[in-house]
Amino acid sequence: EEALQQVTRMADLVNSLLTLARADEGRLDLHREPVSLLELARDVVETARLLGEGAGLTIDVPILEAAEVQGDATRLRQLFMNLVENAIKYSAAGGRVEITLARADGEVQFAVRDNGIGIAAADLPFIFERFWRADRARSRASERGGNGLGLAICQWIAHAHGGSLTVESRLGRGSRFVAHLPLSSNAA
Repeated sequence: EEALQQVTRMADLVNSLLTLARADEGRLDLHREPVSLLELARDVVETARLLGEGAGLTIDVPILEAAEVQGDATRLRQLFMNLVENAIKYSAAGGRVEITLARADGEVQFAVRDNGIGIAAADLPFIFERFWRADRARSRASERGGNGLGLAICQWIAHAHGGSLTVESRLGRGSRFVAHLPLSSNAA
């Protein structure tokens, strides 16, 4: 069982490295089409609730607005799920994770807020760098600690869709990650 877990972690690492290497070389194609983010967000929320239940967390979803973007549904789902999984991973049992999807100023914002361990202000400028690990406690907060590539991939996905990824966080009080994506021209 332990060997299988290690093999799975290594496979995840190799897949993440290949994704970033192909993206750097411009060889990672996005299959752009109209994507309903409302449907995508509902799917992510359903998965988040299952993961949250297993971790003893409450998943709140106060706002899910209809929005459409031109994008790659698979990559956008990867972006959203990574943000949700990180929020769950770094929150203690009994905590809360809030997921919102809202339109504002010609864009759509997918936001994930948690009341978990947070990120120190000194670490915030580095969190989107490859292999960056804020500190030992955060790096090993879970048995399935990541490889330090997830947020770099998330940032690439957001940028590849003409958007951005931002973070606000306070150590010991939690974090809020927001993926900003431009609405498709017919939806704006």
